[in-house]
Amino acid sequence: MKYLVLLLVVWAGVWWIRQQRLNSMAQDATHPNPNTPQTMLPCKHCGIHVPEGDAVHGVSGSYCSASHRQAAEG
Repeated sequence: MKYLVLLLVVWAGVWWIRQQRLNSMAQDATHPNPNTPQTMLPCKHCGIHVPEGDAVHGVSGSYCSASHRQAAEG
C-alpha cells in the first residue's frame, strides 16, 4: 500500500512539472522575444527608417509620425 501512495505522489509530481513546462512554452510562443530584429521601414516623407511596429501606416506607405503622414497625404 505504501508503494502505491509513493507511486501516486511521484506521478503527481511528474504531471505538475510537465504542466508547468507546457504553460511556460505556451507563454513564450505568445510573447515574441523583444531582442529579435525588427523590420525597418523608411518614412515616405523624410526617409528616416523606423521599426515596423512604431511606423504610422497611411494610404501611400509608412511614415515616422502622424504629422508626416498628414503632410504627405494632405
